Parts: sequence; C-alpha cells; structure tokens
Amino acid sequence: MPLPAPSRGAAHEHRRSLLLSDASVLLVAVIWGSSYVVMQDVGESVPAAAFLSLRFLTALPAIALIAAPTLRRITRSELLSGAFFGSLLFGILILETVGVKHTSAANSGFLITVSVVLIPVLERIISRRRQPAMVYAATVTALIGCGLLVLQGGLHPQAGDLIILGAALIRATQITLFGRRSGASAAQSLSNLTLVEFVVVTLLAGAASCFTPAPVWQAAGAVGGRDWLLIAYLGVLGTSYAFFIQLRAARTSSSTRVGLILATEPLFAAVFAVVTAGEGIGLVQGIGGGLIVLAATVGRHFEGRVAADPPAQDEELPHADHAGAQGRSGTAA
Repeated sequence: MPLPAPSRGAAHEHRRSLLLSDASVLLVAVIWGSSYVVMQDVGESVPAAAFLSLRFLTALPAIALIAAPTLRRITRSELLSGAFFGSLLFGILILETVGVKHTSAANSGFLITVSVVLIPVLERIISRRRQPAMVYAATVTALIGCGLLVLQGGLHPQAGDLIILGAALIRATQITLFGRRSGASAAQSLSNLTLVEFVVVTLLAGAASCFTPAPVWQAAGAVGGRDWLLIAYLGVLGTSYAFFIQLRAARTSSSTRVGLILATEPLFAAVFAVVTAGEGIGLVQGIGGGLIVLAATVGRHFEGRVAADPPAQDEELPHADHAGAQGRSGTAA
C-alpha cells in the first residue's frame, strides 16, 4: 500500500526548515570568511598561542552547555578520541593563526579550502573508498589553483602560504580519520567529543604560550576591549555557534548540501580581505582562488556517488553526519 503524500502544510514547513538551515550555514561561511582578517588584526598585538587559548576559553561555556545532558555518560573512548582529535585541531589552528600573519587573508581562505578536495584522496588511501573520476579531476584542478596562488609572485612562495597548506593537509587528515568513527551513540557523543577537543586545544595553546614572551595569563591582562570583542566573536560565533549550526544542519539537511554552502567561505574571505583589510586581488590570484572554489564545489557535488569498497570486518563505517559536523567545528574559519 503506497504511503500517503505529505500534506501541503508539512511540505511548506519542510521547505521553511531547509531554508532556515541553509541561511544559518551560510552565516557560518560568512563568519569563517571574516575570521582571517580578524586573526590578522588581533595577531598584531596578541601572540598566536595565547590568542588561540583565549579564543577557546570563550567558546567553552556554550559547548559545555550543549554537552551537559550527555557529559555524565562520557566514556573512556570519547576521552581518548577527543584528546587525539583535539591535538590535531590544535595543529590546524595554530598553523592557521601563524600562517595568516605571513600571507594575505584572501590567500588563507582559498588555500585552507584545498583540504576539501584532499579528503577523497586520503579516503582512497586510508579507507579504500572509491570516488567518481570527477572528484579526482577536481583535486587536480584545486592543486593547479593552489600553485597559481602560491607561485603568483614567482618561484619564492610566501611562508604563510606553505603554513596554511600544512594546516589544510592536517585538516583533511582529521576529517578523514574522524569519518571512520561510527556507532549507535555517534550523534550523542559528538558534543562530548567536541567539548574534550576544545579543552585540549585550550590547554595545548596555553602550554605553548608559556614558551613565548607572552604567556596566556600575561597576554590576557594586556588585551584591550576591542581585541577581547574580536576574540569572543571568533570563540562564540566562529566556534561554538558554528558547531551547533553544523550539528543541527546535519539532522535537517544533507552533508553535501551543507558542504556546498560552506564552500563559499573563501569567497567571503576574499570580500572581507578587499573591503575591510584593503587587500588587492590580482588576476593570477583570482584565477587560482576561483579554481579552488570551483574544485571544492564540484568535488562536494560528486562525492560519495560511487559505493565504497567493502571494509574489513574490524573496520568501522564512516558516519557522514558525525564527520560533517566535526569537519570544521573548531577551526578558525
């Protein structure tokens, strides 16, 4: 017996919910796009490690509230996984925070997006997961765009470009490894894992700041009101809010739809770089960035259209929503 068609009211409510989800995810892309200019601004007066620690201190209260209902049931596996992925997240963020000081905000936004098209390659190597030929073609296209950005000034790339590429590689590895996690409690444990990750990033960044001329407690005392607002902006909106929105969107939309919207992030990064930081975008830089955005969009669209090879019996299946929400919940942009 065929199922009854959804009522007009239910269909309208679904479209409204989807549009609201899309708008929320687009706002995340805008916030992340602005973050490179913000990091450059705050980075002029606050060292990278101290800045990162302070940023995550402002993000922790909201994440703790989200995790509160399940925190009492946190498991040893969640603690260990959170510590591992938190360490990777710290590596991504400290490289981004340092790298953006030594290149343009626009380049940073474009280059970090290379991680999107590196993921299918890593999945093929790590998880033996095949992808359509278009996905691998998108990877090659992104690498060409990357070359145009890095070598736009000749055969001497900016140090910041290479640092951001290092962050993109770690980010792609993190998302690939996280996607292998599964289990019935995956969605419930995501908030616990994220809280542990954020605590680990806060502690590692604070510890790293002790090896700089400005440990986090000294830097906190010297931060002015304007910089505190910018730090809180990245912590509360660019981190906690972004995590919450991605988690909610994963339940009401598809990971591909969310990914395609988030692929607009480098475009917003370029807009903020030009409008607020006064950066110029040359022809080669524009072509290179455009190729990366195009590759990320095409890759997201075709990703997953070929069934993966059967995994070994002891290997966990990817959990798309879990990995999707994790992908950039804590990253600077």
